[in-house]
Amino acid sequence: MSAPSDRRRAVLFLMHSPAYVRNFEPVLRALAGRGADTTVLFEERKPGGDDAGLELIARLCEELGPVRYELLAPPLGTRARPRRLLEAGQDYLRYFDPPYGDGTRLRARAIASLPAWLERALAFVLRRSPRTRRVLAATARRINARLGNDPQLRRELERRGPGALIVTPMVHFRSRQGDWVRAARELGIGTMLCVHSWDNLTNKGLMHARPDRVVVWNEAQRREAVDLQGAAPDSIVVTGAWPYEHWHGWRPSGSRAEFCGRLGLPAERAMILYVCSSRFIAEHERPVVARWVRALRSAADERVATANIVVRPHPLNGDEWGAGSLADLPGVAVFPPGGAEPVDDASRTDYFDSISHADAVVGVNTSALIESAIIDRPALALPDFRSSQEELPHFRLLVGELGMLAVSASLGEHVAQLSVALADPERGAAARRRFVESFIRPAAGAPSPAERVVELVDELLDSPPVTGPAGAHPRARMHA
Repeated sequence: MSAPSDRRRAVLFLMHSPAYVRNFEPVLRALAGRGADTTVLFEERKPGGDDAGLELIARLCEELGPVRYELLAPPLGTRARPRRLLEAGQDYLRYFDPPYGDGTRLRARAIASLPAWLERALAFVLRRSPRTRRVLAATARRINARLGNDPQLRRELERRGPGALIVTPMVHFRSRQGDWVRAARELGIGTMLCVHSWDNLTNKGLMHARPDRVVVWNEAQRREAVDLQGAAPDSIVVTGAWPYEHWHGWRPSGSRAEFCGRLGLPAERAMILYVCSSRFIAEHERPVVARWVRALRSAADERVATANIVVRPHPLNGDEWGAGSLADLPGVAVFPPGGAEPVDDASRTDYFDSISHADAVVGVNTSALIESAIIDRPALALPDFRSSQEELPHFRLLVGELGMLAVSASLGEHVAQLSVALADPERGAAARRRFVESFIRPAAGAPSPAERVVELVDELLDSPPVTGPAGAHPRARMHA
């Protein structure tokens, strides 16, 4: 692929995999609108989970012009393997301390290569000795720092010569994005982390380097970046949530009767949308959904008992959700069968319509619950997979002081909550509005989140090169 025409305005955008493209389409469009010559570089492929992202980035490159992409990062250097081991150890140790409670599932994921029995034995020992954990973490950080920067990455950045480096999500387990940030800082290239999702700062790894800018959606993420990731407070900028820009002001593509007609459901009944979660959150979700449907069909409230139920599979966990998955249960439709990433007009419209025509939305722990709040639909958490809810700090944001999600201790209590939601749709509307204003929208009168991100990129591009260690923040006071 051709080299950027103006290296001073060139932006290198390093994403973990093509699955991350969807949340950054508004940013890529805004960068192209400012004339930035942007190369999107993917660390790795996500088999079975990034085809839609590849199609989207190819379409954006064709449409936008000054955007290109490459599938493979440079080969690993000699420091890569020991650094990955040291960082994996730090990622593992973080889950013994608050706010993670027991943190069992998160710890196991952080060190997945270790046999389960060995991880349990290690956790048993470490749980009893906070001092040992602190010493191990400090030793890993110290050795990691002594490894120095990777000369291969430095040469790669010198060859590309970007004016700014953006990374996301930077906290993925075993990612090399911290190495890129360290090499860029050594060369005086401005660096920025853009938080990819609402849960990234809480349930993945640590930031093992310090970019010049950490761009977050809201004040809750600002606190997470400081308290859980050790980011410098004056490096953080709150912009609002760019992945949801297109949700504001949308209208359904057709009537509810038309939507129900497509699914073979009677339009005069109430509609409940069940939004599935990722495999990590809900590995075997279909039997739980079937049990939930049967509980609804036995409800004393006729609106609940006869409601249409639409199940939307998670796009990364759709293999158990074919068209006939719940064929033995009346009044249930799986839409779309197998799931779909909403990456084009048709798939986004289907997704939006399924939420906007619903009277209530139910799920375990998924961003679709946030999107339901944006469209002002009651959202309820299914009281299963409790370890995927209470154990995860990001879930608590949905049910805290500014939360909008109804939680329950039992299936019976959940069915009663659904009955109230169908009878009184306005109940909880004020809480939903407060949540959207605090969690999603930028400050009143501010630029859109994507435009604000690009303004920050412009600041990095226009600033004189400043070299420094990745633990310092020489640019951090630019419009903090």
